[in-house]
Amino acid sequence: MCQSAGAVSPSTGYEILDIRTPEKGTIRLQKSHKPTMAVSSFSDITGRPPSPPPSTDPSVDAFNNADLGNTILDCLNQPPHCKSIPTYVLYDTRGLQLFDQITHLDEYYLTNAEMDILVERADQLADRVREGSILIELGSGSLRKTLITLQAIERKKIHVTYYALDLDQHELERSLASLGEFTYVDLVGLLGTYDQGIPWLSQRFASNTKTHKIVLWLGSSIGNQTRKESAKFLHRLQRTCLQPGDLCVIGFDKRNDANKIEAAYDDSLGVTREFIMNGLDHVNVIMGQPLLDRSLFDYDSRYQVKEGRHLSHYRAKQDMVLTYEKPNETVRIPVQKDELIHVEHSYKYSLKELTSILNAAELDILETWTDSKDSYRLVVAECRPFLFHRDKRGTIDTLFPTSEELLCHHCGSTNDDIDMETKSVSATCSLVNITGSKDWPEIVPSLNEWQQLWCSWDVVTQSVLDPYTMTFERPIDLRHPFIFYLGHIPGFADIQLFKHGVGVQGDGEVLAPFATMFERGMDPDMDDPTKCHDHSVVPTRNEDWPSIESIRVYQETIRNRIQRLLLQWEAEGYDASEWMTLPGRRRQCRVLWLLFEHEVMHLETLLYMLMQSPNVRPPQDVSPPAWKMAVNDGGKDSKVYGKLVKAHDRCLDASPTFTVSAGTVKLGHDDDEDRDDCGDQVQFGWDNERPARQAHVGSFKIQQRPVTNGEYFAYLQASDKINSSFPSSWARIDSETIGVRTVFGLCPLAYAMHWPVQVSYNEAEQYANHYGMRLPTEPEFLLFRDTYKGKTKIPNIGFKNWHPTEVDNTQASILGDVWEWTATFLERHPGYKPSVLYPGYSQDFFDGKHRVVLGGSWATHPRLAERSTVRNWYQSGYPYVFAGFRCCTSST
Repeated sequence: MCQSAGAVSPSTGYEILDIRTPEKGTIRLQKSHKPTMAVSSFSDITGRPPSPPPSTDPSVDAFNNADLGNTILDCLNQPPHCKSIPTYVLYDTRGLQLFDQITHLDEYYLTNAEMDILVERADQLADRVREGSILIELGSGSLRKTLITLQAIERKKIHVTYYALDLDQHELERSLASLGEFTYVDLVGLLGTYDQGIPWLSQRFASNTKTHKIVLWLGSSIGNQTRKESAKFLHRLQRTCLQPGDLCVIGFDKRNDANKIEAAYDDSLGVTREFIMNGLDHVNVIMGQPLLDRSLFDYDSRYQVKEGRHLSHYRAKQDMVLTYEKPNETVRIPVQKDELIHVEHSYKYSLKELTSILNAAELDILETWTDSKDSYRLVVAECRPFLFHRDKRGTIDTLFPTSEELLCHHCGSTNDDIDMETKSVSATCSLVNITGSKDWPEIVPSLNEWQQLWCSWDVVTQSVLDPYTMTFERPIDLRHPFIFYLGHIPGFADIQLFKHGVGVQGDGEVLAPFATMFERGMDPDMDDPTKCHDHSVVPTRNEDWPSIESIRVYQETIRNRIQRLLLQWEAEGYDASEWMTLPGRRRQCRVLWLLFEHEVMHLETLLYMLMQSPNVRPPQDVSPPAWKMAVNDGGKDSKVYGKLVKAHDRCLDASPTFTVSAGTVKLGHDDDEDRDDCGDQVQFGWDNERPARQAHVGSFKIQQRPVTNGEYFAYLQASDKINSSFPSSWARIDSETIGVRTVFGLCPLAYAMHWPVQVSYNEAEQYANHYGMRLPTEPEFLLFRDTYKGKTKIPNIGFKNWHPTEVDNTQASILGDVWEWTATFLERHPGYKPSVLYPGYSQDFFDGKHRVVLGGSWATHPRLAERSTVRNWYQSGYPYVFAGFRCCTSST
């Protein structure tokens, strides 16, 4: 229980809980041996581990398990070049003291870099802490950096409990006592390892959705694991300890210059060398025998640039035999001269690599902060209500590198649970969410993908949209009211499942009244709204629509049908690897795929409609972005966020251009519905994606990034249109301020100057004409995307962020933030055949008014955005979609 809001005397008290033995977890907490807080932070917990003995006890660290000795022997008793010593032997009491000395060295830049970030950003981090939050630090150490954050929380008078998890009781006591007095922060030490800490946290807090949690994993501790191990660890943490809205603050060392990294791990004073060699002394303490003579070993330190990792080994100075006396036998372990014994590695991270790790762990990046020397990153990641996995192939390549320089067996990423040829994974692999199952074809959305999609739909329709006050809103006259889309998804699915006989026995017939009303939406001609393709006839009076409750029951009925079918297919896949070749199965899978992507498309439709409503609400359990925090704190006058405005309140310089040589580009792919009986596992696609065809493109120059809000604002000023015409994606905050529409409210243009602008094709074309340029055709854009090999921005798709994000001139932006307009009309192409399942999908819009858009926006599911053959389209004058543009010129 947090302290009351009344006056409370500051306290230096803290408690330390021994969590090393789970069987003691139900013992009631004994009285702390240090002064207690004015109000205990544990008064509402009935089952607690005991306080440990005073630190004068000879056993004061987490290394009191008899199994540790056997583990060390097993690691050493291996063939040449396969020996290792567990990294945790480095962190006994003396090891922790030595490591603290290391963190004060100038050569060990990581600590100062992280402190530099926290000094600058601690107040911003504290703004994300809630009343009653708990902060859990993994491997807390000396707490020098943590103190900066706790002081920021104290200044804001937010009651929190801080848990410091570490291996050594003496160091916990010393570091907690060094923090000083707090009125609003309760201090608790947890004596144990990561493997003991996660279950403890899970048991006490995971089921309590009201307890906001922030996990601190600082000091580049993540680098002490392989990238796969880090992904697994964070995924386990996310699944067992976190709820939507909880945060992780993680320190990542960057892939810096090799000389800088080598000096950090082999300093001129020899402190790091002593830290490593002390591990041998600790082994002898654990074993109770002089197993390892440190005088017979050297510290071998080296950095591998390609792999982005530093390696620490013990190098044997001579041939020797390690001898250990067991009660009934003598263990002898031969060691060769110059043999390396692995003890530690430290992985460094590019932005793409850390993004892959967090993607695998199902965490989204909320903030990325760097130090003043640009050598280190502190990332604030969030557990959100749903996650669409982005760039699965890139993530797999990060976790399972196929080519590594190995100094010993333990240097590399362990690949024991993955087939490197097929990238298929055993059922026990905790990263199956990324790698997929060998029993499930990639072309068919899995049950987990469906569940994430359903969760996203519920977040949008139940929190961003208020279903009880906004149901009959119609913010875009050319579209039905919101209630139609709530029923359209289950209605369309109901019809398709029944029409094509897809489902398990006993699913029943189509629910006709609902299905008829909700079958198809509308896209009337903007020039003459009386012209429109076939669509559902919907009620004109609010009282004639079905109730929200009945629509939800209908929705749940259809979801259950799909889930039962997927579970049945999963069972078949375990029993027979060729289940996709069963008669009619590919057609059934195509129907499920079509329904999945149909729902994905309408999720985005709902969102761009919601942007036009003044009543749009922020998504539940998704933290506000930095610009929103800045607005709430006073904007440009904010002491904490003022720099954010100054960094973005001017236009970017003109975009660099990329010259594309004349060439031939491939469009589309071969996915023939008529061959669904053959059992092929060709990627599904919509009818306008097929067949594969080629187009010749002349040489041209194209901007490397989309046009930004700032550039479009400057254009409107230059053409004297600023007061008469600006995009539907903008709105006035007041008479002086323009804002960009987002689910978090209007973002002042000063914060969004570098975001891609969202406009209609006609508006984009007018901009291009003003500057003597044009928009690229579809083949031109595809050739540019295929040809460009330089540095690119990590795509903002699949709700990585809930709005567009800034682009810059240091890297190309190829995909994400916005769809991109092309000059190409949607029309019949050679070989086109209408879909049998959905005949009107494309051909109803071959009217010479719809332009092709490519790529995907921040709200586009990765299955669409990352499939290079996908073609979307909108009418040229349609101003509401998440679509932007870039300009090009023909080469002369």
